[in-house]
Amino acid sequence: MGPIVHQGLRYAIDRVRFRRAGEYEFAVNEDPDGSAFAELLEGTPMRVLRSPDFNTLAWRKLLINAVANPITALTLRRQAVFRREDVKTLCLAILDEAAAVGRADGARLAADEAGKILATLLTYPADAGTSMYFDRLGGRPLEVEALTGAIVAAGERHQVPTPLNRMLLTLLRATGDPAGNGHR
Repeated sequence: MGPIVHQGLRYAIDRVRFRRAGEYEFAVNEDPDGSAFAELLEGTPMRVLRSPDFNTLAWRKLLINAVANPITALTLRRQAVFRREDVKTLCLAILDEAAAVGRADGARLAADEAGKILATLLTYPADAGTSMYFDRLGGRPLEVEALTGAIVAAGERHQVPTPLNRMLLTLLRATGDPAGNGHR
């Protein structure tokens, strides 16, 4: 698994806007490959966290993306949508389901991980968008398989039911292929 990237937003094939969020921009496994990656960024403003528990960090990042990206892309609303009580309730259920998959995959996630992730999400500016939101507005392919698809696939591998994430996956696939001719 590659490094975790925080808050990069692609505007064009050769242009990104970067927002600092949190204590680091990248997280890598504390191993020779992670060290090599960190060395590439030495002398730049990018901060790299080396972790012996990269799997848990990766799942936490995936959990944020598991709700932020699909919900903003499907509603075509920015982060303000997460201030709605009905959306918060839905997000907690999606996150609880995904966290169960993460635990089955070996991530050390707290019992109240869903609430912690939602609390983090609510610290983001209401007018901020997500990569999937901007990709949908721009008519670009969505990172559906890498986010929601990864949760559903891991759930299948570990025999953890994922009905809410599977529903999101179906709806997200349909946004790119409304005629049902396969998904992108």
